[in-house]
Amino acid sequence: MEIVTLYKPLPAAKRAEVTDFARFLLERSAGSYGLNANELHAASRHLHPKAQTARRKGLSREFTGDIEELVRI
Repeated sequence: MEIVTLYKPLPAAKRAEVTDFARFLLERSAGSYGLNANELHAASRHLHPKAQTARRKGLSREFTGDIEELVRI
């Protein structure tokens, strides 16, 4: 009820943002990343060693929040 009370006076654009965020949280809690728990665990077992190898070789980069810079080759 508190969310509804806070939601009502917001402008339409902000209400859309709140709705999108609520959907994101709902999907995240439902585990709808496209993988079930077993598939996610299996994938992480393969990805973690690759990430550690890249880190040791100096090939990994710190994510600064700039997607454009991260994907730049």
